Amino acid sequence: MAKGGGNVDVKIDIDIKPVVRYLDGVFHRINHQKPSFVYARERLELANARNFATNGLPVGGWAPLDPEYAAWKSVNFPGAGPMVQNGKLMKSLMNLNDRSANSISDMNAEFGTSVEYAKFHQYGTSKMPKRQVVYVPVEFSHDLASKMAKYIVQQGYDFR
Repeated sequence: MAKGGGNVDVKIDIDIKPVVRYLDGVFHRINHQKPSFVYARERLELANARNFATNGLPVGGWAPLDPEYAAWKSVNFPGAGPMVQNGKLMKSLMNLNDRSANSISDMNAEFGTSVEYAKFHQYGTSKMPKRQVVYVPVEFSHDLASKMAKYIVQQGYDFR
C-alpha cells in the first residue's frame, strides 16, 4: 500500500485469440476423424497381409486342410498353404477400398470384405474348419486411440 492510503493496481491484458483458434481446431478435429480412419484402414490392410502371409498366425493359426483336399492341393498348387495367397479374398482384405464393404466418414468407419465366400472361411462350415480372415489386431484399438488423441490435440499431426 502506498503512503496516503491509495491502491496500486496492475492491469493485465490477455489476447486469447490464439487459444480460441486452437480450441476451435480441437473441436473441428474431434468432429472430423476421417484422417484417423484412413490411418486405421492402412493398419488393418497391413495386419490382413500379415495374417495371410503367416497362415493365420495372428489369429491363432489356421486349421490344416483335410488330408484328401491337402493331397489334391499339393499336386495342383505345390507349396500353397491352407488359404490361396493371391486370390480375391486376400486382395480384398489387403485393399480395403471396396465401397460395398468399407466406408469412412467423419465420425465412423467400417472395414471388411464383400467376397461372397469369406463367411465360410471366417466361421467355418460342417465340411470346413474356421479360418479367421477378418479380425482386429490386439494392439490396434490402443494404437488407434493414441493416434486419434494426438490428432485431436496436435495441429497438423502426421499419422505416419
